[in-house]
Amino acid sequence: MAYENDSSYSPSRRDFIKLTAATLGVLLLPRTIPPLSKQAGRKTPTIDPQPIADRRALARSKRIKAQGVATRAMALEFHGDHYYMYSGAYCMDPETFIYLMEWLRDNDVWAMNAEELVGYINGTMDMPARSIILTTDSGNTSKDSLARMIPVLQDTGMHFLSFIWTRHMLETEHERCNGDSCWEAFRTARDSGVFSFGSHTESHRDFATLSDYVGIRDILQSKTEIEENLGVTPTLLSWPFESVPSWAPSLREHGFEGAFAGAVRFPMVNNVVLPHEPKVWTMPRLLPPNAGTLTSGRPNGLTIEEMMAMFCDGFD
Repeated sequence: MAYENDSSYSPSRRDFIKLTAATLGVLLLPRTIPPLSKQAGRKTPTIDPQPIADRRALARSKRIKAQGVATRAMALEFHGDHYYMYSGAYCMDPETFIYLMEWLRDNDVWAMNAEELVGYINGTMDMPARSIILTTDSGNTSKDSLARMIPVLQDTGMHFLSFIWTRHMLETEHERCNGDSCWEAFRTARDSGVFSFGSHTESHRDFATLSDYVGIRDILQSKTEIEENLGVTPTLLSWPFESVPSWAPSLREHGFEGAFAGAVRFPMVNNVVLPHEPKVWTMPRLLPPNAGTLTSGRPNGLTIEEMMAMFCDGFD
């Protein structure tokens, strides 16, 4: 697969399909979505997020006083802390991940959680000028990655939005999830206080090709599984293959507030998430600097310092 060496690079839908199949070792074939029903005997876990929310509100207020209010924010798309895609054009290792998180901490960058992001895009919550949105597309391959990421995020004060591909998360669906180990890894991440959760859909299909009935039912299946297994209700999602369906705004009727696509805005500098975001169903994501080169593949060739200066406030 060719990699286009220019700043407008954005992988094609076909490239994403090939990549996902090769990386995860599964066939992305349609299947009938089962009825929405709770698993027998499962107890929905309960958590009290208020103490963390109160601490974050106080810290956020202090940052705003020091930095001013964000007028834009950059969203980055990870796949955990260890991946190798596009022949290395999009790659990460644990050492580079630590370096990036420490750089963000040392430069007083605020990483939004899901509640803050929803408030920001709806125009009801201000964010510090140096704000970022750290996202990762997750699934049953994420167990080891989550475990490594948690202490790094706790040490650096960073926060991630994890979008979960909910199929193959049970022992009956995939051998990787022996016992309840896949969902348990996400419960540990939830309890760490450094992760929020959204949906990456149930079936990971190209949703632009699906009818609203099939697509929404698929997403609601994913939402239900997250609620049953994590005790949290997702309000955000990321589109598989960065492919956005025309019926996406209908998701607001089901409690969703926004979704991430790719670098869909032109010129490249416009790929930022805005307060009072006018296009919440196609919010853009860029790629973090790669392992080895420490430069991004989207936009091509920029370091984390250059990306923050180009896409965030407070780094002029």
